[in-house]
Amino acid sequence: MDQAAKINIEDIAIKIKGIDMSATFDTINREVLLKILEEIVKENELRLIPFLLSNTQTNTIINKADIEVSFTSNVGMSQGDGLSPVLFSISLEHALKSARKIIGKPKTPIDNIIPKEIAFADNVDFIRSEHINIDQIKKRTRKVQL
Repeated sequence: MDQAAKINIEDIAIKIKGIDMSATFDTINREVLLKILEEIVKENELRLIPFLLSNTQTNTIINKADIEVSFTSNVGMSQGDGLSPVLFSISLEHALKSARKIIGKPKTPIDNIIPKEIAFADNVDFIRSEHINIDQIKKRTRKVQL
């Protein structure tokens, strides 16, 4: 009998807690992101990234009126270029590494069978057989500026 069938027979309860990271593009601290990147990209690539992140213009439409305001942003990332999803993924993985330290290693045999997390776009769900303190995870991800 495979493990999936065994799980269904044993009627094991699991806990799923999720975080919606949809505002992450707008709130990433660029300095923190660059420190993360120092560890994983070549020096010449690292010099290029601040240039791509600088002088970001943001347009805002006020109250569905014909008023459009443009201003320079020094936090977050543009969502329309090809680099932003890669930088977002790097930032998200950095935050998840931090969250995994809070959750810790699997404590029960079932935790070794079920997926530990499920991520899609900007949503991450953590899965365990025991309680998951999502508030601690949110605090930790805020510490790493996500």
